[in-house]
Amino acid sequence: MKKFLIPSLSLFSIILTACGLASTKDGLSLDKNKDYTFEDVSNKNGSMSYEIFVRSFYDSDNDGIGDLKGVEAKLPYLYDMGFKTLWLMPIHPSPTYHGYDVSNYYAVNTDLGTLDDFDDLVATAKNYNIDIMIDMVLNHCSIQNPWFRQSYNDYKNGNTDEDSKADWFNWGASGSTYGGVSYECRFDSSMPDFNLDSESLRTEIANICKFWINHGVKGFRLDATLYYYYGNTTKNNAFLKWLEDTCHEYDEDFYMVGECWQSDSTVNSYYNSTCDSFFRFGTSTSGDYSVANLIKGFGTASRIEKYIQNNEKAMKTANSKAYSSYFLSNHDMDRISKNFDETQNKMAASLLCLMPGTPYMYYGEEIQLVGRRETSPDDLSDVKRRLPMIWSKKDKTGECSFPETNRQDLNNTEQVELGVVDRLNEKFSLLKHYKKVINIRNKYPFIKQGVFTSMCDTLDADALYNQDKIMAYKIALDDEYIIVVHNFTSVTQTVTSPGTEILDEINTSRYRPKIVDGKLTIAPYSSVILH
Repeated sequence: MKKFLIPSLSLFSIILTACGLASTKDGLSLDKNKDYTFEDVSNKNGSMSYEIFVRSFYDSDNDGIGDLKGVEAKLPYLYDMGFKTLWLMPIHPSPTYHGYDVSNYYAVNTDLGTLDDFDDLVATAKNYNIDIMIDMVLNHCSIQNPWFRQSYNDYKNGNTDEDSKADWFNWGASGSTYGGVSYECRFDSSMPDFNLDSESLRTEIANICKFWINHGVKGFRLDATLYYYYGNTTKNNAFLKWLEDTCHEYDEDFYMVGECWQSDSTVNSYYNSTCDSFFRFGTSTSGDYSVANLIKGFGTASRIEKYIQNNEKAMKTANSKAYSSYFLSNHDMDRISKNFDETQNKMAASLLCLMPGTPYMYYGEEIQLVGRRETSPDDLSDVKRRLPMIWSKKDKTGECSFPETNRQDLNNTEQVELGVVDRLNEKFSLLKHYKKVINIRNKYPFIKQGVFTSMCDTLDADALYNQDKIMAYKIALDDEYIIVVHNFTSVTQTVTSPGTEILDEINTSRYRPKIVDGKLTIAPYSSVILH
């Protein structure tokens, strides 16, 4: 099939109409009568990734629960936004709504669809040159997983046969008890911890990896890597190295990003495992050097720049092929939009999308979806951080409702009214801003592996108006580079230009940047890419 590039949704609709194909109601959904194969224009792993809680995204069968067919239906929208990877939060069978306690690693949760639905999603996404990455939970499983009961029986009966699972869990360790025998469970008694030293369990894990790679998965988000051996960095790194080598046997381009919610020194030490990437929590909403602090006026540009530079250097020293994964918020955090106005959200988006490594965006950030943790102690207290995606203020087709939670507090009066369709019709919406910045990033795929160098000291800015709120940095790889300047202040700034040519500009007002006599003038709350 001949490949062709569709650069915008409007052109997409025109082509469908010209071909006599039925268009969808919102213009953002898949036309099942059409085969799509698009030209890949960037390095996918280094481009923008989109985290999706499938239950909340789009409901294709009107049961109130988002599903895999719903994700597939919205691939035109995700493609048009410029995303190259979709991270699906747990899709395996599980007794909980969040899915982080897996009861069957070889199947799809029936609430979300079937394995055939997953295969369809992967195939269609591949035609759009979008990778599918899934959550892989290897620290623990559900107590309802048949492996747990079999392991208990084998352990209790002293079974050492070839098929014994006696050593798959940490029996005799402190935590909780089952049938009078204690077992390790650091998160919850319903989530027994695996013994990752078990050779037969590792064989099973290798089979799981092969299974999903054979079904087209291109990457894993690894949950709770710190707790594989509970803070034992050496053993954690050894397991991650084994896991990476195992996956690369099946797909040499397979990639993984680890969750290690710890100090930066600990995260940097994990890059010795050669695991491709780890999330940088320090610049997220929860970090001391967070983007939020800078935008809200509590942080300084130079401090955050040096922080990023130092961590990037430490990471590259440990593993020259590694790259960071940056984000603003995720499913375990209060959403960033809660405390930001639209301009502040735009500045956060510009910074996130123009960082080295891989940026991740939590579904709904483009429409300022809000959500915060509730005070109840049960596992549903995070539901409001994972509330339904809003597609349209008027047309509620596909909007999810979480019927299985049976919770009255899901009637969130603080949620936004305007959805994707509404925001696409606004000329200067946050969604349009994200789309512009993501597609600008896609023009410079080298920044995934690029070296980050702080340049804020070269600006020679007026301290009276600047107050260390202008960010300037260079990202370079071999002979390619870009220089990025962000103005986080409410006034136009004129600084010594760190570059000589304006390549791209990201404005939040009608004022455009310019370089005159070696001086860069940049409008309030705007960004510019220089060479």
